[in-house]
Amino acid sequence: MLEHILIVHESRLVREALAKILLSCGVSKTAIACIENADDAIEYAQFAAISLLICADNLTTENSLNFRDELAKASNKTQLPLMILSHRIDDNKLEQAATDHNKKCPVSNSICLSPPFKKQHVVSALFELTQDKLFANYINEDSTNDKLSKLPVNEASELLEQKPTILVVDDESSNIDVAAGNLRNLYRVMAAKSGEHALKIVANNKHNIRLILLDIMMPTMDGYQVCEMLKADHETANIPVIFLSAKALVEDIKYGFDLGAVDYITKPLNGDLLRARVATHIRLQQQKIALTTQVATLKENAKLREDIEKITHHDLKAPLNNILFETYRLTDKSAAKSINRAVHNVVNMVNNSLNVYKIEQGIYTLKPQSTNLIVLINDAMNAVSTLSNEKNIQFALSGFETEHAIMAEPLLCLSIFNNLIKNAVEASPDNQTIAMVITRNKSYISFQLTNRGVIPKHMRQRLFEKYSSSNHNTGTGLGTYSAKLMTQVQHGQISFNIIDEQQTQFIVKLPAA
Repeated sequence: MLEHILIVHESRLVREALAKILLSCGVSKTAIACIENADDAIEYAQFAAISLLICADNLTTENSLNFRDELAKASNKTQLPLMILSHRIDDNKLEQAATDHNKKCPVSNSICLSPPFKKQHVVSALFELTQDKLFANYINEDSTNDKLSKLPVNEASELLEQKPTILVVDDESSNIDVAAGNLRNLYRVMAAKSGEHALKIVANNKHNIRLILLDIMMPTMDGYQVCEMLKADHETANIPVIFLSAKALVEDIKYGFDLGAVDYITKPLNGDLLRARVATHIRLQQQKIALTTQVATLKENAKLREDIEKITHHDLKAPLNNILFETYRLTDKSAAKSINRAVHNVVNMVNNSLNVYKIEQGIYTLKPQSTNLIVLINDAMNAVSTLSNEKNIQFALSGFETEHAIMAEPLLCLSIFNNLIKNAVEASPDNQTIAMVITRNKSYISFQLTNRGVIPKHMRQRLFEKYSSSNHNTGTGLGTYSAKLMTQVQHGQISFNIIDEQQTQFIVKLPAA
């Protein structure tokens, strides 16, 4: 009876195709184990009595027969039937291979198959090796749809992601058999019979252990000690550990959780409960890995965005600096001074676009200073003087006869007032007056701007949201959004009122110096 058939091959496609052939012949799914390399096969043989070995001829530097003998010794078998899958093919002998495919090896109880591995050849070899009646009725079956024979020879196959690997740690082989038997169909299962061996497997780091089922009562090093060492190492600290133990006292379970275990299952094991608990923690681990990858990608994208903005700002500054240089040649010194100030403001606002990003991310460092509010507002009005003159818009100023100092960053505030005054001029009908009032109230300086024209009703609730704009033809929808961010980061407030559905009033409050 074939209780444990072990398929060892580097290609997952080959392993799966062989498994499908075995299943089509009536072999139980639980009797088939597929493993990628020789080391894992040796470990598997320590807790499973292998009854048939199917392996590639290039797994180890030694020949396949020696590898077979090593597996037989590990699983306490005197004789182990062996099917060797050769990776070589002679194109000139394909016709002969079709008629004389199964070649009996000199050593008894072994057969070597050469590619292509057609189903009838595989089944015939299986019957010759085992004389099992399961294979007798399939020897002559047509194999036109045999996928295994279509695999490219001597070519690396594109492998899908392997099943999650679970490490079972227990000093009793029977307990390992129970756990592995319940999980083998869904996961790749490895085993260790001591805490020391388990730590070596995990430290090897080539098996990508996704979860550990850990017995507590073991000689030399118990499960608690193993868990403690795993959690103390940053390389292994994130591997979920589930304790398996007959110890069911509350203090034992609590101690296990205190050490960092994610779950605790009492013996004797219930298969359904074991599979459910393992599936839950594997799923959580996969989600955690996916989230970690996503966070790393977001950080990388954020860094890329900052780098691109820095490069863009550098490119924009070059032509602006040329303008600054040319202003010194102007004979009208008043005009030159005005142009010089305007260009400096543009350069500073370009820099502010990166500041908006830093404020969004919560990484902006505020450096407030005593700042003349009236100078900033006058600069903002001068910036829109061309447009305001074209529309014949006047500014009615109140409270400007006295200097008002705010504790803020001048460039951030200039951007705020530029946005608000520019928006007011654009929204106001021609030949109207825009009122600006400055007042002081306790620890705040208040700036009020009122213009004819109202914000559309559908825009009011989300006016300060990103990409909100009442005029997408002239704006990006970032003006009021950035104004809000820059005001709040300076511990100020910004709001608006609609007056009689005819006027819009913006109010900005900033800390007084």
